Amino acid sequence: MSANTIAEIRKEFEEIDRQVLGLIGRRMQLSQKIAGLKQQAGIGIIQADIWHQQMRERKKEGHGIGVDEAFVVKLYSLIHDESVRVQRQALEVTV
Repeated sequence: MSANTIAEIRKEFEEIDRQVLGLIGRRMQLSQKIAGLKQQAGIGIIQADIWHQQMRERKKEGHGIGVDEAFVVKLYSLIHDESVRVQRQALEVTV
């Protein structure tokens, strides 16, 4: 493998990483918005049934594209935990 090919792949990694972070940032903005809507509707921040359904779907999607299930669980658990934190923080600011 040539140095140019390695450099090109690394550059593509960087672009993908920027996109991933951008999408996570967008997701957290939506978490802030949904917090108030949940509060108005009298819905708790954590809805276990929806979380379990989403996790099943993500694991299935991950499997379909060859991503390790344990990695999918770790990744989406981190994303979910951060979303919960952001929602709690958003509600503290509005109260």
